Amino acid sequence: MKFILSGLNADAAEEGIRGGLARYFSVTGVSLVREGNADEPWAVVECADSYEHVWNVINRLQGVYHRGKALRFYIPAHQSHDHVFEGGERLDLD
Repeated sequence: MKFILSGLNADAAEEGIRGGLARYFSVTGVSLVREGNADEPWAVVECADSYEHVWNVINRLQGVYHRGKALRFYIPAHQSHDHVFEGGERLDLD
């Protein structure tokens, strides 16, 4: 599962992001993107958590401030997901 994190400061580092998010996600990788405006990098974060977990946590953290800037989270739609709903129901749209 991947999501995008923006609202970072210019001195953001992959290990700092990984450590800061470890409390909320099982982070497996972080890639910083500095192309465009190097003063406002963004990160692609990979984690081993379910779509539902990531969605719930992102909704709680959306707009939280870090060092004076609001963090923004985005889940790209082009990922494949196995959604398992309560009661064992499953929805496969692939």
